[in-house]
This record gives sequence, structure tokens and C-alpha cells, in this order.
Amino acid sequence: MIVYVEWVLFDNFCLDALLGYLTLRCVRAKVEVFKVVLSAAVGSLFALLSPMVRSWTIVFKLGVLLTNTALLHLKISLRAYLIRTLVYAVLSFTLSGILTFLLGGKWNYTFVGVAKGGIVGIISLSVLLLTYFVRQINGLMREKKLSSKCVVAELICGDRSVRLNALYDSGNLLTDRNGEGVVVSDEASLRELGELEPFGEMSISSAGGSKVLKLVKIPCIKIYSEGRENTLNNVTVALSDLPEEYAVILPT
Repeated sequence: MIVYVEWVLFDNFCLDALLGYLTLRCVRAKVEVFKVVLSAAVGSLFALLSPMVRSWTIVFKLGVLLTNTALLHLKISLRAYLIRTLVYAVLSFTLSGILTFLLGGKWNYTFVGVAKGGIVGIISLSVLLLTYFVRQINGLMREKKLSSKCVVAELICGDRSVRLNALYDSGNLLTDRNGEGVVVSDEASLRELGELEPFGEMSISSAGGSKVLKLVKIPCIKIYSEGRENTLNNVTVALSDLPEEYAVILPT
């Protein structure tokens, strides 16, 4: 079988790029395009050297594997690096085997040898782009769903008021001693309201651990959403440290 250099480079570059992208997604790491491209480029160059290595094939391929995964992210712990290397190796073995079987090829010194060069690269590039666009569409849908839960809340105490971004959270099941739903708000953002009526404390548990939040009473909270207004009176508010994106968390 005749194997052309340009097809070896193209096939291995695209396949290595796909492997790098999928590896980072599998371990839920940030995908940096430059490092994925760098890893794929180095891997495709190694493929050209493969026919020259006869006696130390296994050692050579192991070195390629370790180099490719190292280039995906240069500053990580040894444990994270070993996990990524294992994931990369499993994906490489699986995808190469599937492509070899489907395309009627055979194993050679590069990842996959097929009669027509470029097919592996085209398939790998197509899968990579499809995976990327599906994730982008999914992200946009999640963002749209989240935006539908975002509203503006105006907290009013006497002649003072403050408007903050608010989020409806189905996970906010907090209730006060009267059984009423509790609103969680950023403590620093409420300083403009002046002195608030204390209403005890509340202990809550989350993924970050347990903590005790101060409770206060706010006479009125107005919620604005899609041209509509809803008013809550005599609301119990738990004071916490929240980001500016949603400084108020409302119970559904």
C-alpha cells in the first residue's frame, strides 16, 4: 500500500485533534485551542518518524502518548496528568480500532492505515466539528433557560431602595420559623438600605459546607419580569455573599 506523506500528516493531525478535544471534555477540563492544535501537530510529525523506528516501537508510541497529553495542559498535577493520559490512550485505541474496522484498513506505523488517504482525517474533522457545534447549541439553550429565571428585584425599606439582579432557584427550599419562604441576598448589596430589622439566624448546608446566615426582615420586595410586577411584603432575607450576576436568590 502506498502512503503519501501529506495524507499521513492530515489524517493523524485531525485524529489527534479529535482525541485531544475529547480527552479534555471527558475530564471536564478547559479546552484551549492552541494546545490542542500543538498536541495534534506534534503527534502528526511523530507519525512520519514511525516507519524509521523498528526495534523500539512500543517505547516510541508510549513516548508519543505521553508527549501528546502533556502538551494539552502543561501545568497540572501528576495525578491529573496520568488520568488524562489514560483517557487519551483508551480513546485512541477505541477510535483507531473503529476506523480500521469500518474502513477496511490495517494497523501500521501510523495510527490507522487505509487504502485511501484523507478519509480518516475527514471523518475525524467532521466528528470534531459536530461535537463542538452540538455543545455550543446545548450551551445556548442552557443560557436561554437560565435567562428565563433571571428577573430584577427591588428591595425597599422605608424611603430607601436598591435594585438587584435576581434568580428564581428551585433548589431554594429555605423557610423561616413561620414557615415562609426565605430570600437569600448579598449582604454587601443591602447596605444602601441602612439598618434592617434582625430576625435571628439560620444554619444551612451546601456543597461548600455548613454555615450560619443572619436573617433580617425587609418590608417590601418588588419583582419585575417581562413587563409584570409582583410584590412581596414583610420578607425574611438571609444575608450571604453572592456574585453580582444574581445578588438575590428567590424561592420558586
